[in-house]
Amino acid sequence: MVEQLGEHPNVGEIRGRGLFLSIEFVADRNTKETFPVEVPISAMIDNAMFARGVSAYSGFGKGTADGVRGDHILFSPPLNISSAEIVELVEAVKGAVQEVFSPANLQAWGC
Repeated sequence: MVEQLGEHPNVGEIRGRGLFLSIEFVADRNTKETFPVEVPISAMIDNAMFARGVSAYSGFGKGTADGVRGDHILFSPPLNISSAEIVELVEAVKGAVQEVFSPANLQAWGC
């Protein structure tokens, strides 16, 4: 996940251990500025991943910066996940991030 998304301009941090990971999404990677509260980044990422056959914990992914602002998603796949399924997971997340953070979307949100 870090290799595929670690340098993405809207990924603030990827943290966790083993298969238990969280990805923080930001409007500005350098300042860690969050997206506007009205833009449901976590839900949009989850929906785009779900369309690719993958799901994450995103329902509590709002307000992670200060209780109101901030977005992240959490992964906790089963311990018996195969290597092929891990590749599928990472590709789905990468595709979802690219889709949600397309230039057209960023422009529409004023970012």
